[in-house]
Amino acid sequence: MIPQLRIFQTLLFLLAAVPCGIPFRYAPNPVFPSELAALVLAVLMVLTAAALPSYKKSSPPYASLIWFGLAAVIALQMLVMPVLYWSDRTEPILYALTAAFSVWALARARDHFGNMQLAPFFAWGLLAGAIFNSGVSVQQVIELIQNGPRLIFGHLGQKNLYGHYLTWGLAAAAWLAAEKELPRTWFWPVAMWLALAIAWSSSRSPFMYAGAWLVFGGLSAWLGKDSVRRFGGYLVACAALIIVMQFVAPWVNEALQSLLHAKNEVPTGLDRLDSNGARRLVEWHKAWLTFLAHPWLGIGWGAYPSQSIALQINPAFAIVTESVLFTHAHNSLLNIMAETGLAGAAVMAGGILWMFIALLKREHDPVKIFGASMVIVSVLHSLVEYPLWYYHLMGPFALALFFMRSDAPRKLEMPNWAVRATLGSYGVAALATAVFGGLLYIQIYPIMDPSPKPEENASRINTLQKLKKNPLIDFYADFALSNYIVASKADMPWKLQILDRLNQVRPYPTQLSDQAIMEALRGNSSKAHSLMRQAAFAYPESLEYYKEAIGEFKEPEVRALLKEVDDAEVLFGKKK
Repeated sequence: MIPQLRIFQTLLFLLAAVPCGIPFRYAPNPVFPSELAALVLAVLMVLTAAALPSYKKSSPPYASLIWFGLAAVIALQMLVMPVLYWSDRTEPILYALTAAFSVWALARARDHFGNMQLAPFFAWGLLAGAIFNSGVSVQQVIELIQNGPRLIFGHLGQKNLYGHYLTWGLAAAAWLAAEKELPRTWFWPVAMWLALAIAWSSSRSPFMYAGAWLVFGGLSAWLGKDSVRRFGGYLVACAALIIVMQFVAPWVNEALQSLLHAKNEVPTGLDRLDSNGARRLVEWHKAWLTFLAHPWLGIGWGAYPSQSIALQINPAFAIVTESVLFTHAHNSLLNIMAETGLAGAAVMAGGILWMFIALLKREHDPVKIFGASMVIVSVLHSLVEYPLWYYHLMGPFALALFFMRSDAPRKLEMPNWAVRATLGSYGVAALATAVFGGLLYIQIYPIMDPSPKPEENASRINTLQKLKKNPLIDFYADFALSNYIVASKADMPWKLQILDRLNQVRPYPTQLSDQAIMEALRGNSSKAHSLMRQAAFAYPESLEYYKEAIGEFKEPEVRALLKEVDDAEVLFGKKK
C-alpha cells in the first residue's frame, strides 16, 4: 500500500505545482501544454486508484457527481442540437469526466490512507507552484520598470489567472502553517512575498478574495477548534496582507526604480480600481438575454461567442468598444446559463451551493476548511472571468471541492470489482486520448499559417483537410484553413463552407469580412450585409481593413457593403 500512497502524494503535488508553471505557448491553443499536463496527471491518479484493493462497496462522491452531471448536459445537447464542431463537445466532456473520475480516485485514496496523508502534499504543490511563478515574475517586473508597460503573469499567461493561482498558494501556506507543517518563521516572509507578488499582478480580483477571507477566516477562528482556529487566524492575516501590499508595492517600486535607474511604474490592482469594466456589463447583459431566449438547455456549449457578436450590432452595446472576440461572457454563471440553460446551471451552481451549505456541519474539519478557502477564490474569480475553463485550474478546483465535501450517496454503491473496472477503463481510454491529442497538436501548430511557398501551402491544406475530420481538433483545423483563404470568386463553395461554420461558432474580423464579401459575390446580399455589420460593429479597430478589402472589388454588390462600415464609423465618431 505504501507505493500507491507515495504515487498519490507525488501526483497531487505535481498536479498542483507543475501545469501552472509550464511556459510554452503555441497556437492554436496557447495553454494546451499546461492543460494536457494537468489532464494526464489527473488520469494517472485515476489509474493509480484502480490499482488500490478494497473489500467493501463504494460510490462516487457528491463532488464528482457535479462533473458527471455537466458531462451529461453537454451530451444531451449533442442529441438535440446541431453540432458544428465535435471538438466543442468532446473536449469539455473529456475535461468534465476527468474531473469527476479524478475526484472519485481521490475519494478512494482517502478511504485507504486518510485525508491528512494526502491534503498536505496538495497544499505543498500549490505553495511550491506559487513561489515558482512569483519568482518568474521578478524578471517581468524588472523588464516593465526598465522598458515600459507589460503584463506580470509568471508562467500562467494572464495576470488574473496568475493572481488567482498565487492566492491559492497563499491559502496553502496559511493551512500548512496552521497544521504546523510550515514553521511560523517561514510563513510570514512567504505570505508577505506572495501578497506583494499579487499586488504586482495588477489584478483587481484579489480585493474580492481578501474581503471573503476576512469573513470566512474570522468565522473559522471564532467557531473552529485547534488547527481550524489557527488557520482562520492565518487566513485573516493573509487577507490583510493582500490589501496592505497594494499600498506597500509603490514604495517597493520606487526602490527598484532607483536601483535600476528607470521610472516606469508597476501598476497594482489598487491603481486599476477606477477602471469601470463597462464591457463586462455589456457581456453579462447579452448572456442574460441569451438565457431568456433559451432558458431550458441554452444555445449549446461554446456557442456564446457568435451570440455575443450577433448582439453587438445593438448600438447600446456596440458603443462600449473593445475590438476583440469575447469567447466567454466573463461571468461563468451567466455563461453556463446562456450555453446550457437551467439544466447546466442547476448542476453546476446548484451543486456548488449545496456543498457550501453542507460545510456548515463540518466547520471543525481542517481539510474541509482548507478546500473551502480555495473554492471561495475560484468562485469569486468566476463571477468576473472564466478561470475554470482551463484544466490546469479546473483540475485542482475539482479536488478542492472534494476536500470541502467528501461524502458519497449510498444509493450509488458499486462492488469493488466494478469500481476498479470503471476507473481503470476510463483511465486507459482518457490517457490514450490525451496522447493522441498531444500528437495531433504537434501536427497542427506548425501549419496554422500559410508558407511563402505555394507548393508547401498545398501540402498544408491537404493535411488540414484530413485533420478537420477528427473530433478532437476539427475546429482548429478549420480555423487554420481560414488563414489560407483569400476572398475571391475562386473555390467559393469550399471557402464559404469553412467560413460559414467558423462564423457560427467564433466569428473573427477577417473571417467575417471574407465571408461577407463572397456572400455578396454570389448574390446573397442579405447575409452579406448582416455579416459585414456584425464585423464593423464588433471590431471597430478593423474598419480601415474592411474598407481596403471591399475596395479591392469593383462589383457594386460588394461595394454596397461599405454602408455597414460607414454606419459603424458614424456610431464610433470616426467618419471624416
